[in-house]
Amino acid sequence: LVSDVEAGTDVPPEGEASASPHGTSVVVWDAPSTVECGKTFGVKLGVKCSAECRPDGWTIEVLDHDGTVRATAAPSDEPWPGTTALYFAEVELSAPDTDGLYSWEAKALGAGLADDLDTAHAECITPFGVRVVPTPECVLTVVAIDMESQTPVEGAKVVLHPYKTSTDERGVAEVSVPRGEYRLFVSGKKHFPFKSDCDVQTDLTIRAELALDLELTDADIWS
Repeated sequence: LVSDVEAGTDVPPEGEASASPHGTSVVVWDAPSTVECGKTFGVKLGVKCSAECRPDGWTIEVLDHDGTVRATAAPSDEPWPGTTALYFAEVELSAPDTDGLYSWEAKALGAGLADDLDTAHAECITPFGVRVVPTPECVLTVVAIDMESQTPVEGAKVVLHPYKTSTDERGVAEVSVPRGEYRLFVSGKKHFPFKSDCDVQTDLTIRAELALDLELTDADIWS
């Protein structure tokens, strides 16, 4: 999940309904850590009412850094699995043509009144980042190995800022990057992190041997 912001409520003017607007929240998730210039990418959007009203007639918009609407979607009829009232939508977006970090927004527009109540829904806006990178020129292959057993480390996190991925069941991860100098971090569960500075000018393979991070026993402490 990228963010979750709940809208505030206002006291209605005299003569209007005494009930305050229901608070709403909007969330954005499954956004890629990076996207190439001009390429398309997908994100998931979710909206929820504080009183768990159904979002019938609601709209979710995505606005870019210039305030231009990039996508519009209606929330699903059923909530996201495992939740009681988080209704969602999936949208496809197009990245800017110039690399950089952009601040975009997801906006939930609640239509009409709350179910069986003379109450409106508050508008909610949540920012999220879009990291746009140049077209890659090289492939960096990382092979994560347990130093003691010499077996692959599956699910190790691989970070080559701003690129992020994880190793597969073979302990292998591939990252496509432009030529340049990078600092590589590889970290696995119960392992000390691995760090390496590398100058990537062509396809390159780095073997990351991870040492176990063993908890100290009482015998270790008092010996």
